[in-house]
Amino acid sequence: MTEHEAQFRREYAAFQYTDEMRAKILDMLRLVENVMAGTRPVAALENELNARIKGEDEISYGADFLSKWGEFTLRYKPNTAYPHGIEPKSFYFQFGPYLNGVSLTQLESALGLNREPESEAVINWPNFNMHTGKTTDSTSTYQKFLRCGDFYLGITISYNADSMEEVAHPTLLKTIIIDRIPLSSERRKTRDKLFFGDLPKTGDTCQMSGIYVPVFPNEEKFAWVKQATWKNQEYGMAAGYPFQSFPWHNPKTGHTEYEPVYWQFVRKSAV
Repeated sequence: MTEHEAQFRREYAAFQYTDEMRAKILDMLRLVENVMAGTRPVAALENELNARIKGEDEISYGADFLSKWGEFTLRYKPNTAYPHGIEPKSFYFQFGPYLNGVSLTQLESALGLNREPESEAVINWPNFNMHTGKTTDSTSTYQKFLRCGDFYLGITISYNADSMEEVAHPTLLKTIIIDRIPLSSERRKTRDKLFFGDLPKTGDTCQMSGIYVPVFPNEEKFAWVKQATWKNQEYGMAAGYPFQSFPWHNPKTGHTEYEPVYWQFVRKSAV
């Protein structure tokens, strides 16, 4: 072993995470999840992380509150429709040394993950080395549906585990992967059920005549509607006819455009 290698091992073994580092890491995870969900731009990462290497389809990051041995990488595909021409695909965290002092429950809270049936969460699943038969880590996976967009988030959290006891009670965080996964037709139905229940949508047949208000899958795009008078949000619908799209004036094009929405019954028509 060279002196350089020996020094590397001493530094690695001596490294300790502080409570302040752990808090900043949790804040960073929340930010990254928001970037992957599309509610924050990729550029927001620059406020917390330093871009070390930028390739054609990935960016590696570092930060003062992270060890120099960790790997933090955004994988993306170029897309001019997105800010800075970057469409996020996945974010990969590899902690080195392994991160202690952050429980799976804390990660679930920070990332807004749950174990409900629709999330199809698989918790503390043991992985084995096929050659030695020994336990290598404990993995928990989740799927997180978003109110709008054509994808959901797949999140995989891996802890070091050398025994079934450590699988059941993990303490050393190895990796976190956050992926954007395209919505299949079945996943889309699950997502819509979660956020919109049984509300009818554009194209469905109206079952009861009355007054309805639009419910927007993309709330941010139509935030101004909430500031309008209630009367301007109400529309009369007749049973037997399909629900229509929401008409709105696009100031950029100067034209009226029609947005697919969900429709919520308010009251029977006075006429």
